[in-house]
Amino acid sequence: MNLDRVDAAQGVPYRAAYRSAIARAPAVRARFDIYLDDRAVYWIREACLPEDTAPKFILHVTPVDPRALPGRSFENLDFYFHQRGVRFNDKCLAAAPLPAYPLRHMRIGQWLAEDDRMLWRVDLPVPLAPDAVNAYRAAYRALAAEPPTHRGVFDVYVTADRVAVAKAPCTAADAAPKFILHVTPVDPRVLPGRSFENLDFHFYQRGVRFNGQCLAAAPLPAYPLRHMRIGQWLAEDDRMLWRVDLPVPWAPDAVNAYRAAYRALAAEPPTHRGVFNVYVTADRVAMVKDPCTAADTQPRFILHVVPARTRDLPPDRRSAGFVNLDFQFDWQGAHFDGRCLAQAPLPDYPVTRLRVGQFRGRETALWLAELPVRS
Repeated sequence: MNLDRVDAAQGVPYRAAYRSAIARAPAVRARFDIYLDDRAVYWIREACLPEDTAPKFILHVTPVDPRALPGRSFENLDFYFHQRGVRFNDKCLAAAPLPAYPLRHMRIGQWLAEDDRMLWRVDLPVPLAPDAVNAYRAAYRALAAEPPTHRGVFDVYVTADRVAVAKAPCTAADAAPKFILHVTPVDPRVLPGRSFENLDFHFYQRGVRFNGQCLAAAPLPAYPLRHMRIGQWLAEDDRMLWRVDLPVPWAPDAVNAYRAAYRALAAEPPTHRGVFNVYVTADRVAMVKDPCTAADTQPRFILHVVPARTRDLPPDRRSAGFVNLDFQFDWQGAHFDGRCLAQAPLPDYPVTRLRVGQFRGRETALWLAELPVRS
């Protein structure tokens, strides 16, 4: 069956696929019965009505090797019935080809865009080939031979190119909650308008259980990091089960870059003098303190940016009138030679005003400064 060339006018290949699929039991019985072979996924429904095929068909696939999709945890292969399906003899059949890389999970269902609602969904773990399981076993042995970066509910191991979480003994319930992974770059310009990158994943996407042990591993971005936040989130209770913040040791050239930035700023008068001196340049805002202790940097730094044009605001921020770019010091700062420097990039659109300061918790402002900025 050539999926790239079949359409509704060419029913014979679809009929052949239909006969081949129903000759075996479906992988899942649902609103559409789901059949799998090593090349494609098939959705089949008897006594099928046009409204059954109107919603989008979702197909998300997760590779065995996360390096197959750099920076992504799954590949989205969603489609509409008119693209990959046909109706004949009151039956419906849709078919989607699978990627060439080995899979370890699929999410299949239908999405009603008008209501922004999932009509039905099923998650299908794909049995791992023995060599893939053996690769996880070998990785586990290699990790367990070294002390973890953090010991906790799951032990955390950080290597040059990935982070791994491991637990022994481990049950399916231990691995069920989502794993959170937030990484912060050394250079904030890598993520314009964001203080960190969200690389959250589910265990079924990046992990495997074997011999009563669990191991999940996620690749790290290519850009240099200065912080990670790792943990597990229970969506049903909207609750963090555990969390750890891991500063990543800086390379000497990264620390030297902050020293150079400090010297350049200190050569000019600050835009605002206060608990932290504030410097506003063409593309960023920096907050400096000398001398400075670790306690000075614990409270959250606030940065609210007011654009010259309302249309530059995201729709959900227009009523507020500003963009919130708050950050923690360990995300975007450096402590060196008894001094502190925190800095954040400014948006590329014209800005008329900045609000900077530090907050402890959600309510207590330690200091605030309103800064008019030439747009």
